[in-house]
Amino acid sequence: MISVAVVLGSVLSFVNSQAITPGPCPEFTPMTNFTAESYLGFWYEIHRFPVPYQINSICNYAEYTDKGNGTIGVHNSGLVNGEEDEIFGEAYATEIPGHLILHFDIVPVDGEYNVLHTDYETYTTVYTCGKFFTQKIETAWILARKPELTPEEYEEALGQYHKWGIDTSHFIDTVQDENLCIFPPKK
Repeated sequence: MISVAVVLGSVLSFVNSQAITPGPCPEFTPMTNFTAESYLGFWYEIHRFPVPYQINSICNYAEYTDKGNGTIGVHNSGLVNGEEDEIFGEAYATEIPGHLILHFDIVPVDGEYNVLHTDYETYTTVYTCGKFFTQKIETAWILARKPELTPEEYEEALGQYHKWGIDTSHFIDTVQDENLCIFPPKK
């Protein structure tokens, strides 16, 4: 039987690695006119909130494909200590536009993926928030079709969070250096 100390220690290490702040999750609405078909393809990770499964990860990207059965194939990859680290899964649409459920075979629980906004050609803003007692646990990503955004594009992306009262001070840069990022394959 797993001891309470082991379970509590695991939970605390997970919680300490997230963007954790007191209070409720902000009220937000995912993109109401979201279309998955236009969203498919290759996205570079530009910025993210820290998450435990991406510690020391650089050159991150996501690739979304049509699986032909109403689901989206998900391939997330990056480099950790010079080695490729990747995961494959699926995303399922819900009745809420812009709100997807993510499933990865090696992850014991499904996750949420809320597209706050995308123009499908430049950037997308993704956000989730859950409660842990009196704390909120937030994850967020800014992804782009190219390895970097202009300052104007970045400010526009941040504005998608700000309009919902989401604190963006937790964002960290994702290294997308062409000298270090020997992949992803050129699209």
